[in-house]
Amino acid sequence: MMEMTSIRKQKGLGFLGWLVLILLFGGALTLGLKLVPVYTDYNTMADILDGMAAEDGMANKRTPEIEDLIIKRFKINNIRSIDFHKDVQVKRDSNGVRIVLDYEVRMPVVGNLAMVASFDKEVELKK
Repeated sequence: MMEMTSIRKQKGLGFLGWLVLILLFGGALTLGLKLVPVYTDYNTMADILDGMAAEDGMANKRTPEIEDLIIKRFKINNIRSIDFHKDVQVKRDSNGVRIVLDYEVRMPVVGNLAMVASFDKEVELKK
């Protein structure tokens, strides 16, 4: 007659435990690999805008000049994932000149499931 092994003597994960662990780790790794480039692009764009806000006399430039500078700096840093004319606005009002970056990125995950990352950054330019 065969003896039943008690649960106390079993050690480690079984096959299903390892399978679930691998699937969870693989899913988290996949999501991370999709999110990292999106956030690094945003941080690069935010750094560019912060740098422009720190430059003296930037608010005295005409709007097309400011837009051209932003486009050039985005291209130098390999930022091509946004629609510049839709996602970046140079706004002038009585308080001064502001650059507004407002966009979202949709990343497909599985089938019809997608992740959405929404970003909003605003800087005021110095005179």
